Amino acid sequence: MISLQSTKGHFRPLSCMSAILLLGLAIFCVISSGEGKIKIYFYSSEANINNFKSLKMEFDRYFSKIGPYEFQPFSARDVFEKQVKGKENCLLLLSSWHYRHIHKKYMLTPALTGVRNGKKYQRKILVTGEKPDDIEAAKPGLIASASSLQHTTSALKMMLQGKYAKHPIQVLTVPKDIDALMSVGFGMAKLAFASENTFDELKGVNPRLCSKMKVLAEGEETLRLILALPQGFKENSTKMIDMIRNMPTDSDGKRRIRMLGLDGWQELDSSDRSKLESL
Repeated sequence: MISLQSTKGHFRPLSCMSAILLLGLAIFCVISSGEGKIKIYFYSSEANINNFKSLKMEFDRYFSKIGPYEFQPFSARDVFEKQVKGKENCLLLLSSWHYRHIHKKYMLTPALTGVRNGKKYQRKILVTGEKPDDIEAAKPGLIASASSLQHTTSALKMMLQGKYAKHPIQVLTVPKDIDALMSVGFGMAKLAFASENTFDELKGVNPRLCSKMKVLAEGEETLRLILALPQGFKENSTKMIDMIRNMPTDSDGKRRIRMLGLDGWQELDSSDRSKLESL
């Protein structure tokens, strides 16, 4: 608000130059505080990202060249959900597992899904280094996983179908799926919960190590990272979705999405959406 000065009982406005300076200062404060920017909130239950400062800086630097957008990553599910609750003018980047559990409560609509090596679906597997005859013969033990504890335990319950029910699941949290597999390969964990794609990639890099491992169980195919928006977000949403979709078209954008374990984006068809939103 532009202040007024009093002289002998009369008010007169500050000089035009002073008013402009004050207005400019106010605008600078709003911009520097992040207010007025449309945010892209990120939390993945399938990745244990440990350098959020670098991730935020890289994405903010990229988005700032396009418009008033800000990237906000989170390391905890409850903090992420608390922050996005009631928000409308924003985009959400979250795992398909997470989206499936909260889309009704938060009134979300999926816009895009991540792609890696041309595939939008992935499958989680449970791998051991002991080569038992079957899952019944495998002894439970420490499970290495890059996913959140909630996602790991939820997926394993479906994969194991009651097996090991009497044994508490012990999880060793690691940064990436490849680290989970390496933990089993070098004896630091008994089992690894990782993606089938990562296991296939490791076979190409270190077939000797993979020859010592055996897949015990497979999960259902699920979509990769989901770009979603609140149903109340209308203005500028198309522009923002296109911005995310077009990231792989330039080298800077491609480098950023690789930080999320992706190399592109695709739209969801009706079959994808049906699988995504069914529990």
